[in-house]
Amino acid sequence: MGYIGETAMSRLCRSARRLQNAEAALISAIEIYNKPAFAYREETFAILALNAWELMLKAKLLEIKENDPRCLHIYATKELAPGKQSKKKYVKRNRTGNKMTIGISECIVRLEAEKITVPELVKANLMALAEVRDNAIHFINASPRLSKQVLEIGTACLRNFIELGKQWLDLNLSSYSLYLMPIGFLPSAEATAISLSPNEQKVVNYLATLMKDGNAGDVQDYHVSLDVNISFKRTSAAAANAVIVTNDPNDPNAVRVNLSEEDIRKQYPWSYADLTYKLKNRYIDFKTNPKFHELRRKLIANPQYKKTRYLDPGNTSGSRKDFYNPNIVAEFDKAYTLKK
Repeated sequence: MGYIGETAMSRLCRSARRLQNAEAALISAIEIYNKPAFAYREETFAILALNAWELMLKAKLLEIKENDPRCLHIYATKELAPGKQSKKKYVKRNRTGNKMTIGISECIVRLEAEKITVPELVKANLMALAEVRDNAIHFINASPRLSKQVLEIGTACLRNFIELGKQWLDLNLSSYSLYLMPIGFLPSAEATAISLSPNEQKVVNYLATLMKDGNAGDVQDYHVSLDVNISFKRTSAAAANAVIVTNDPNDPNAVRVNLSEEDIRKQYPWSYADLTYKLKNRYIDFKTNPKFHELRRKLIANPQYKKTRYLDPGNTSGSRKDFYNPNIVAEFDKAYTLKK
């Protein structure tokens, strides 16, 4: 997104302006998190990421309310006399006299009153980020153990934002490389052994509970946290082997890589029934008709989208079952209309 001047910004509707600011806040959060030296990394990321979410939720609320700003205002009654309140509600104002607007929690309440569902896992993810932000204000700094939790919660936050932004408001962030770089490569065993203050231990325990409860279900479109695991093996550049993906088992340049059944199921978790269920709930015009089957056949020609498992691996003409990678959904997005 290039810089848009004040005049151009003024021509955008209220919903579009907030969505544009939400995008800017999210990019700022990622840029700060990925800086090689930034002492307040996790805390600042949580603050800016929550700001991005609040702006996107407000953009959606404005869209369904035809850009009427009153849908965002905080209303209250006035005290007429001791113990008596006015029946008429007034817009609350801040110290400068500007009208006050609602926060994330009230945005969700008002959206759901309009039959716009905010997924429960998205809510839990935002609760976890809010806990990091709130405790940062009380001077609890992120240790390596808490930093790892923030990385996993933040990674899920980005994925949820991209998914819901696209579904709700046609937000396209494909021009960016959106990821959080785990700069502190501290082994998990060492991180676990670090002594935590009583207050930070409470935060770590609370986040761990949210993460465990949120990730206990089946395959999901939204997440409370996502595991981020990186491993390195020391080697000299001259001795390093290239890993080449090939379908030819006799390729002399290919290095053999063994994947367990568990590894494969992580990459291809959806059955055919899972795939069609996800698509039916994602689009307003989806049907399992010839259009779908023709498109599916074209897509599964690419092995990154489908993996076939055989009852007898040595007999490819025997019983088989196909499993799908969730990334295939991005291709179906080009052919069907997302639900709002």
